[in-house]
Amino acid sequence: MLRPEHVVAPLPADTVQAAVSALAQRLMDSGAVADPERLARLFSESRIRDLIHVGERVLLPHVRTDAVRELVVALGVAAVPLATATAGDEPVAQVVVLVLAPPSATGVYLQTVAALARVLRSDAVVDAMLAAHSAEEILAIPEVREITIQPRLTVRDVMTQRVHRVGPDAPVREVLDLVADHKLRAVPVVDDERGVLGMVTDRDLMRFFLPVVQKTTGESPASLKDTPVREVMSRSVICVSEDQALTEVMSIMVSKDIERLPVVSEGKLTGFLTRGDILRKLFAFP
Repeated sequence: MLRPEHVVAPLPADTVQAAVSALAQRLMDSGAVADPERLARLFSESRIRDLIHVGERVLLPHVRTDAVRELVVALGVAAVPLATATAGDEPVAQVVVLVLAPPSATGVYLQTVAALARVLRSDAVVDAMLAAHSAEEILAIPEVREITIQPRLTVRDVMTQRVHRVGPDAPVREVLDLVADHKLRAVPVVDDERGVLGMVTDRDLMRFFLPVVQKTTGESPASLKDTPVREVMSRSVICVSEDQALTEVMSIMVSKDIERLPVVSEGKLTGFLTRGDILRKLFAFP
């Protein structure tokens, strides 16, 4: 999966965009890209749509493109934390792993991204990468050397790993802010241990505020926004495991007409899966 010529340490970049561009250039220089002009155009015309944050220090951009004939991976370790294009975000990430795959390689593409994410969740692995001074030292890290691709697609391969969530005592206004700022349709409600207690959907919010719209209550919208989330959320929520087969979960979503599902591991919320995630990641590409 990782070749020495595709590992850059240290990576000469101080922004995420520069890091991704440098890794793409390394792949082009090594002859791993069938159509360098197409790939260069892709990175110059648009930002990468799929960018996974693995912890705080790792970014995993991944793209399907006709510019490559087979899946290729490049890894870079920057000497300094990388600045992002988002205003207000503090530079933190230093490890960047770029995955490129042809549109036909959907299964292995998603499984590769998931396998990399599993390994890079380990602080010990990331610490070892940051301490390395060469590609050979990075490739000698046991967990990196033994990365394994799973034989089937699982929920983990497709789910969104960064999940906006609230506690049961948070005011409804906090959910409204998340919905407005991030264009969400549902927000999981969790306890202090990230156990799933319920979920607040756009339907729950509309039902809650309907009396105000109908003017059948003397309460103002402002006062209702201070209502604790526990009084608005849906408590009957189906959760799925990271390790469940994707085909099994797709069948559940179709048969029960479920649009989105919280994903858990050992009882704790770790991700979110929507029908849109599945359709976009399996069948669509930039």
